[in-house]
Amino acid sequence: MLLLSGFNLFYKCSEFTAANEDITVFSPYIKTEQIRKLNSSNSIKRIIVRWEIRDLCLGVSDLDLYYYCRENNIALYRNTRIHLKVLWNHKSDLIFGSANITNRGVGESGDFNYELAGANTFNNIETFNYLNKIIFDSEYVDQKLFDEINKLVSNTELPILNYPILDTIKKQVDSFLISQLPMTESPLILFENINDLSGLNEEEFRIISHDMVLFDLKPNMLEAEFYVHLRSQFNNHPFVVKLKDFVKSRPNCSIHYGGCVTWIQENTTTVPTPRSWELKKQYIINNLYEWVCFFDLEFSYEVPSGGHSQILTYNGFK
Repeated sequence: MLLLSGFNLFYKCSEFTAANEDITVFSPYIKTEQIRKLNSSNSIKRIIVRWEIRDLCLGVSDLDLYYYCRENNIALYRNTRIHLKVLWNHKSDLIFGSANITNRGVGESGDFNYELAGANTFNNIETFNYLNKIIFDSEYVDQKLFDEINKLVSNTELPILNYPILDTIKKQVDSFLISQLPMTESPLILFENINDLSGLNEEEFRIISHDMVLFDLKPNMLEAEFYVHLRSQFNNHPFVVKLKDFVKSRPNCSIHYGGCVTWIQENTTTVPTPRSWELKKQYIINNLYEWVCFFDLEFSYEVPSGGHSQILTYNGFK
């Protein structure tokens, strides 16, 4: 289906957003007014915007977007490399084209731009991975980064030819997003699914793609290569290192489910993931225990007699 500005572009984008529960927006330029109109259903969960200092000084994107995202529980990311314009439902459907999320772009306001877009359905891991990689390569806009950007924009007096450059650089805080946790039940299942994608449903595609991009895994890796690479990626992840150090420091060198929930809530930033944190946090923590013990034999987990939740224990001091 073709979407044409001045005809059906904004209507179809709004309809697509309203029909889905989990939308990611990729757009170099974004005006907050248009995001607000597009998000009347509160389905937008992530936004990736270019936010070069030049863009913000010239007003083609709004700094107010940060406050809108914070008020509406939307994860805002910055990536100065993006040029694509996409609405993605984190399943197999997307709208892509030439229109930025601006008044004259997708908004079709006044003397709107001539824009062309299309709706597409795909069913391949390469597209999932491509879009997820853009998200993972972007930097999360927290208060500190926002203040830095805001200061650069405020201190730049127009007209100017050489605008300040602030590259997209992954920071320590990006390793402590809730989206940095593995979503697959175990490394064994991840290996099986990567090597046989046939028969997977949409949610399984989302989860497998999430972990492939998170740990930089390629299809058709040899088994030994897969586990060596994944072991290194997982064990050296700052989140995993910090969690294991915390368990080692606790009485009896162990942590139960409730304690792990509390620790994660205190040490991570909650952003949308392929699985809802609120609805499925037990699965996420169970997966985390499984992964930790799989790649570090000095850790083990068990469900005590009469108990209902797993306890993760470090055995290295025994």
